[in-house]
Amino acid sequence: MRRKIGSILLMIIFCISVIGCSNNDKNSENGAKTNSENSGQNAETNKLKNVTLTYATWNENQRDSIQATIDGFKKINPQIKVEIQITPWGEYWTKLEAAATSGNMPDIVTMHTNQVEKYIKGSVLAQLDDLNQYDESFSYDNYDQGITKLYTYDNKHYGIPKDKDCVMLVYNKEIFDNAGVSHPTSDWTWNDLEQTAQKLTDKGKKIYGFNAYNNDQEAWGNFLYQNGGGFINEEKNISDLDNPKSIEAMQFFIDLYKNFSPSKEMQAEVDPITLFSSGIIAMEPMGNWQFSYLTDNAAIKDKFAIAPLPAAPDGKRATISNGLALSVPADCKNMEAAKIFLTYAGSEQGMKDAASGPAIPAYNGVDKDWAEKHKDLYNTDVILTSLPHGVQLKGSELKTQWSSPMYEYVGKIFDGSMSVEEAFKKASEEMNKILAEETK
Repeated sequence: MRRKIGSILLMIIFCISVIGCSNNDKNSENGAKTNSENSGQNAETNKLKNVTLTYATWNENQRDSIQATIDGFKKINPQIKVEIQITPWGEYWTKLEAAATSGNMPDIVTMHTNQVEKYIKGSVLAQLDDLNQYDESFSYDNYDQGITKLYTYDNKHYGIPKDKDCVMLVYNKEIFDNAGVSHPTSDWTWNDLEQTAQKLTDKGKKIYGFNAYNNDQEAWGNFLYQNGGGFINEEKNISDLDNPKSIEAMQFFIDLYKNFSPSKEMQAEVDPITLFSSGIIAMEPMGNWQFSYLTDNAAIKDKFAIAPLPAAPDGKRATISNGLALSVPADCKNMEAAKIFLTYAGSEQGMKDAASGPAIPAYNGVDKDWAEKHKDLYNTDVILTSLPHGVQLKGSELKTQWSSPMYEYVGKIFDGSMSVEEAFKKASEEMNKILAEETK
């Protein structure tokens, strides 16, 4: 009996051994496959493990919101670091052009419509039509097409929309209330603006009804587009300054400047935001991206409010909208990591991360998140209702060249050395010579 039991036990042990070996062989095969897959994944991870991306911008007041997007990115991509490089606007483009020439551009570049086509035509920027390979949910349909087109050339994308903007009328509630004058409303036209500026102006007390300063995007340019004019006739690729509608609008603006604004000496010495913050300006056009300078200033933060820009006499509304984008250099040494970052920065979550900042996120619907976070600071509803009236300014390869005579002759209007009509016609002649070079 013991022998039989012993034999049976030996047989059982043998079978278990065979089965065990068989399973071990299978596990070895599976283990080899898994290790191979893991090796591939680790290789990808290791390739990006020590990558540090540089993110270049000029927006110091957006540092915290940009960092918030970076922090959100790091939670899911801890192996990639991102460092912000902030250079003031006046130096940013000089520095960027030098970096492009030397092949040492930052990995993530904040791009503006004034410059983008020059960089595209120079083959400096990478095409960004493959981003759904890094995030299958990525789509350019998630942004306002007007902003997307600003960075699209020959049906190819060279920038992910970062934000969108508009120009509003900021006003000093205290000046209005002290004078017993009703605050601006969404029904205002140029006539209301002019009449109210006249009521509020008291130059003896250094109170100015309207700061009509020399700025194309935030000030006089909006009036041209409201009146049916503009800077460029994009269909014909010629200047639109000599359009009678442009001349009429600029004349209205310069009359505001002559009658109700600070002197040219004051405007030359002090920037528009500082002037308004000083409490001597009743009304001023200002881009929404500037409002954080007011909310962070204890002297003005509780005294200002915003309203839509007054409409033209025929009721037409327009506000210049010039959203920024994020681009990558064509010779980026960290291309894969840069594109992975772009897909996050351009995602709904990436833009929600930044919604506490001054810039309105470009992702469709996130502007409402932004409005909610800022509603206690100013009336964000009027911004949401102004955005659909945005006029996108398409850049061109020679924009920095043709805009030079525009600025030169507008300066002559402000210093009184030329009439609006004469200056705009002279500017158009010079602009058209430069614009003709783009079509050759």
